Amino acid sequence: MDFQKIVADILETGMTQTELARRCGNGTTQGHISAIYTGRRGDKVGYQLGDALVKIHRRAMRKKSVVRIEPAGE
Repeated sequence: MDFQKIVADILETGMTQTELARRCGNGTTQGHISAIYTGRRGDKVGYQLGDALVKIHRRAMRKKSVVRIEPAGE
């Protein structure tokens, strides 16, 4: 699983690294999130953190994918 992309997607919604770390819980720090985001941590993410990131990502992407109705092309 590409946790770097998951973190990037979440941060693009406007959530800060600090807020994401707080929501992940289990002692996750902003430094952990930064290391994943920059690729310094690679795919070395524990089960609890990985599971939390996936759940937060799902919720964030649901909120982001609000149906947008755009006018027909002219």
